[in-house]
Amino acid sequence: MKNEIKAVSKTDTELRVANYIVLFGGKDLAGEFFTEKTQLESSYTKSGLMHIDFEHGRDPDGAGLDTHEVMGYVDWKTAKFDENGVFVERVLNRQAKYMKHIERLIEAGVVGTSSQAISGKAKRNSAGEIIAWPLMRDSLTLTPMEPRMISQNILHAAKSLLEDFPESKSLAELAATGETGIIEKINEIKTVRDLETFLRDSGGFGRGATTAIVAQAKKAFEQRESGQDDIDAKAISELLQKRLDKFKVPS
Repeated sequence: MKNEIKAVSKTDTELRVANYIVLFGGKDLAGEFFTEKTQLESSYTKSGLMHIDFEHGRDPDGAGLDTHEVMGYVDWKTAKFDENGVFVERVLNRQAKYMKHIERLIEAGVVGTSSQAISGKAKRNSAGEIIAWPLMRDSLTLTPMEPRMISQNILHAAKSLLEDFPESKSLAELAATGETGIIEKINEIKTVRDLETFLRDSGGFGRGATTAIVAQAKKAFEQRESGQDDIDAKAISELLQKRLDKFKVPS
């Protein structure tokens, strides 16, 4: 199920967007999943809003982002629970740093979200079910550079954005190579280090997602002789294709 954010309304100063902040079922890359029973309530939800940042404040492109670059807030009063998850509206500040770039990505349909729980308060059982996830914050994130999701519209948006946002490695990768180039990058993976580099630099994945996929890759080839670092590129490519569809890693 695609869960990119979509615009609901817009003024000169605010952009209201919406999507599911939590999706039920469907294990993420770490083997974890939310259910209707997951406890989400926190002092932040009770206050009616949670701040939103970009990529959890990480700065892989060296563009000067940090956790204090608040892009807007989740309007918890709009939260609606259904069989798919929890659908909410967000209010983004159109005057926030980098917002003009992010807004164009939203229009292209390549921006997703990733929720954050209060540190040390999340609880999971042995099956991977998330029992408690007291919400604290939400983050705008570029959805995976999955070839089947890359349209000419997205490529055009990426190329246009590069003129104003030249620091972005993920945008440069997307604009320069498109679908064919990304598949070639995946098929060039020969070692675990190659895989980690691709996920971090080319795929736009954070540390949690990178660690989870690498763990899956190692598990898939654990029967190989000890000490060998080379892996089957084709099998890794197939693994990534299947797993990228379900990209959603709680941070």
